[in-house]
Amino acid sequence: MGMSSGKKSGKTATPNVNVTPLVDVALVILIIFMVVTPMLTKTFWLNLPKQEAKNKPPPPTSKTPPLVMTVDKTGAIRVNKMLLQRTDIAQRLPRMLAAQSGKVLYFDAHDDLPYGEAVKVMDLARAGGARSIAMLTKSVVK
Repeated sequence: MGMSSGKKSGKTATPNVNVTPLVDVALVILIIFMVVTPMLTKTFWLNLPKQEAKNKPPPPTSKTPPLVMTVDKTGAIRVNKMLLQRTDIAQRLPRMLAAQSGKVLYFDAHDDLPYGEAVKVMDLARAGGARSIAMLTKSVVK
């Protein structure tokens, strides 16, 4: 703020407001907001499967069935109905995956199995060489 000290006959000094610094600060803040605002948007990529045609024929069946790892409510681990111990997964799963063309391991766990146990089994499968684990949406475990 500035004040003029005009010496007029018996009058006091009249204050004058200098708005230039106020406008400068407001413009700088506006520019900062204009630069930062596009960075605040959050985006993520979602890959959705393509919608199938209603009259499309089914895909041809492959010679080898897909690898399906299931865990029942007691914690027993099976790969295509073959019972495996937790210590055998690291040795047997790489050979099973080598025989597959897709290299995908499908995983299903019983609804009553604790979540932590299911994650431990998936970690064992990942350590056994499964790089792509797909969760089944329709349960195959009874």
